[in-house]
Amino acid sequence: MATQSPDSQYFRDSQTQAQMELLATIVQTDVAYPWNPAQLESESYLAALEQEFALFDSFSDSDLSEKSQVLFSQLEQVWQANALQKSLREKFARVPQDFLASIAQSVQNATVKYQSLADQMVECVLDILPQWAEEDLQVLARPLAYAMRDADPSGVELVMATRRHWAELSEIEQARVGLAVARYAISELAISD
Repeated sequence: MATQSPDSQYFRDSQTQAQMELLATIVQTDVAYPWNPAQLESESYLAALEQEFALFDSFSDSDLSEKSQVLFSQLEQVWQANALQKSLREKFARVPQDFLASIAQSVQNATVKYQSLADQMVECVLDILPQWAEEDLQVLARPLAYAMRDADPSGVELVMATRRHWAELSEIEQARVGLAVARYAISELAISD
């Protein structure tokens, strides 16, 4: 099988097509943007653009303020989730990345939805551990939640002390590690708030 060089027919055809599209874009009949806004002709062009974007005028100041606060709140949540995910990746390097990403995304909802630390931890790992019943995860979460109530990182360190690869861990060990990661994420989120 011969390799195609840059001089191949396909390359020349696509290059010619790209040049033709560029030329068509340059010489299109639409009025181009006036590069000198001081010219008299540009005033009518800019006025037409402003009318086209009159949507801004339909919002009151209070609407804009309210919607911007919602936007900034959502941006803050995304930023916190990304920062939390980075922190989890650094702390729990041997846990699969998608596992950590899922916990980082669910931890904020869990802290709003539940008061109990054990319930929050279980909520964070439910989607990642579908083979586990919620009641079974509650049994595993309670001792971990109470042992770590004073934000003592030694509970996480005990769970993470094993040096085996993630795939070598049993399902119970994976669930415990997942709950420990969730507990750590909850405490990190509480610190950042």
